[in-house]
Amino acid sequence: MPETNYVRLKDESGGGEARRGAVLIVVGRVLLWFDALLAIFVYTGVRGGSHLWTWWVIGEAVLGLGLILVGSRMRARGIARSAPRSKAA
Repeated sequence: MPETNYVRLKDESGGGEARRGAVLIVVGRVLLWFDALLAIFVYTGVRGGSHLWTWWVIGEAVLGLGLILVGSRMRARGIARSAPRSKAA
């Protein structure tokens, strides 16, 4: 039977929450950048009498900022849980 490095397996499996938090942050940032591109259509839509693009951009900005906030908290909690605990002298 091949030898298994159980310490390495434990280290790799412990960062799940931190990784999910980082993914949420990336998705939130992508939404905000895409939102910046869609902001071009807000002026045209309002000038034409439609508020669709205005509400779309506002909703997407709220969703992106929410994902960044939740992802930051999740990543910090995951890092805190996986940090090695040092014994006080």
